[in-house]
Amino acid sequence: MDFRLNSISPSNAVKTQLLRMALVAAWFSTTLNAADAGSITGNVKFIDGPPKLAPVKVTKDQDYCGETLSNETYLIDSNSGLKNVVVFLAAAPSTAPADPEKLNLIENTGCRYAPRVIGMQKGERLRVKNNDPKLHIPHSYLNEKTVFMLSLPFKNTILDATQKIRDTGILKLVCDTHAWMLGFVHVFDHPFFAVTDENGAFSIPNVPAGTYTVKAWHEDAGVRSQEVTVVESGDVYLNFDFSKQ
Repeated sequence: MDFRLNSISPSNAVKTQLLRMALVAAWFSTTLNAADAGSITGNVKFIDGPPKLAPVKVTKDQDYCGETLSNETYLIDSNSGLKNVVVFLAAAPSTAPADPEKLNLIENTGCRYAPRVIGMQKGERLRVKNNDPKLHIPHSYLNEKTVFMLSLPFKNTILDATQKIRDTGILKLVCDTHAWMLGFVHVFDHPFFAVTDENGAFSIPNVPAGTYTVKAWHEDAGVRSQEVTVVESGDVYLNFDFSKQ
């Protein structure tokens, strides 16, 4: 009989259990370190008058999508808060593992992507759902190279793109059947990022004490940078102002 140990491989159940134990250990480590961490919160504003944007012309499936759609490049509230700005640390203080159970969902709704801009950590899940009774083909690029391309022919079709995301960076998301559709997926190797809400507000929690360069990215207005110092168990307030380029 051959009793060589290398002939034995762990079952999928054992592998899953080991992964869960590793995640629990990482969670406890993060929880303990959170006591020595602060947060970066603030607002992003567009300080010039709202840009005059032409409506988006619909060139296909007008029977459902309509003749035109509102232009969502700049979404600015009554207090000048700018939505869909990605705020992040330029150099992360750690590489905490991503939660493989966390789901990020992008939906095709009304012939546009919702949300238009998301941030996620590499290793989290990403799915795309079709809420429209029309064929959508979400197609993402990283530096002009295809990352994933999905066919969603029917309403309520959901497909997973997680395994296709192998690198960090800004993924541009288009639709091969509807040329006007546009979205962005920011993939990070750390958890220190946020996307501004409809009021232009953001919050990045559990940032270890230290001095960092914080960047704010907008799809058309560009990038702004500021240096900030985070103290233990303290909150830092930070504002970013965008204007016409």
